Amino acid sequence: MHSGFNYQWLCSACQRTYQPGQPTVEWEQKCQFCSSRLDLETPHFPRWDSCVTDLPGLWRYLRLVPTSETSAKLLLSFDTPEFAVPIASKSLAEHLKVNSVFLLPCTTGPSGTFKDSEAAVVIAKCLDWGWNNKILCWHSTGNTARAYREYALRAGITNSSFFPLDCLYKWKGAATDRRGSLRAYDGVFQELSSVAKKHAETIGAQYLAPLVWKVEGKACIAYVIAEHVPDATCIVQTIAGGYGALGMALGFTRLNKTGLLKNTGIRFSLFQIEGADTISRLLPLGRDITQTDLVLPKNPFEPTLQSTNPLSTFRLIRSLVEDTKSTVSSVSPAEVEAEAGAFLSACRELGVALSYEYERSPFISWAGLVRAATVGHLRPSENIVIVVTGCPPRYGFIPEIEDVVRP
Repeated sequence: MHSGFNYQWLCSACQRTYQPGQPTVEWEQKCQFCSSRLDLETPHFPRWDSCVTDLPGLWRYLRLVPTSETSAKLLLSFDTPEFAVPIASKSLAEHLKVNSVFLLPCTTGPSGTFKDSEAAVVIAKCLDWGWNNKILCWHSTGNTARAYREYALRAGITNSSFFPLDCLYKWKGAATDRRGSLRAYDGVFQELSSVAKKHAETIGAQYLAPLVWKVEGKACIAYVIAEHVPDATCIVQTIAGGYGALGMALGFTRLNKTGLLKNTGIRFSLFQIEGADTISRLLPLGRDITQTDLVLPKNPFEPTLQSTNPLSTFRLIRSLVEDTKSTVSSVSPAEVEAEAGAFLSACRELGVALSYEYERSPFISWAGLVRAATVGHLRPSENIVIVVTGCPPRYGFIPEIEDVVRP
């Protein structure tokens, strides 16, 4: 295999192989001859001790990640791993009347958000592709942009982040660095993507919103679950577009091929907040999504969950739900508020830093689980893993904004 890499790509149809580090091939992970999907080929690992490294966070699973070791070592930090080892919560298991509940903290990385694992892999690929001297550009409600910016700055790459002006508070405590400009948009969220793309085109920047690479970092969430909670029955997460669940499903598929995953009965319990629950509302209707189906509230309960991503991910999520016997359910703000205190207390007991003020996503998951237990949708034998998204309490100042763009 190519020097510095632990993998190659194999066309699922014509069986052609591709060496890593080629952006023309890897950007979309498609065969250049027949346009079929490319599958990741890694060495066979009979046991976890032959697979994992002594590196922190997602880089523990570097031998399963489609990046070079060189790029990984430029980005890693032992002080801010992208996620921690799952922690058992006896009190939450007793509350739900199930066998076990594990919290998987994804708030330990440099941005303090679930997007760190995605950002680490995406920026590592930019380094693999030799994009060090390019300006990188992206947009989000805040978490993705903040995570990408953190890793880009760590790599020494100049970048530009677009986000809604209403989400300015998401940047509290972020590093002040002129190489990472912040650009707020004072308009409707649906227009933000086109604004960011236009800016990137104007300045000759590389715009990043790669679907296949957004899920790659999330595959590592599956690896840490499979290694440390091998008998998990249910994985719980709050979603906007569902990239997290899609990434974890990809990770489990890859583990099946390596022989490291013995548990094939894992399902997902995914939750959305009412008012931003496009996927949950449409799945029972049995039809595809259209632009008019997309619902983005003017005053969202949790701004992070505003997303146009369901336009791209809806079919994929529907397939995931059908294949794994999973569910996507809506949760009301009242349910979240009623149950938030118990979940926050349990997290604090176990040293999992969370802030209800700065993000409510994990509290939505917990409220959905409580309802599921109440109506008998959870078995006493369940081993549940809650992917703890959200963020820890934030301190400090908001970096100066480069520009406020208006319609």
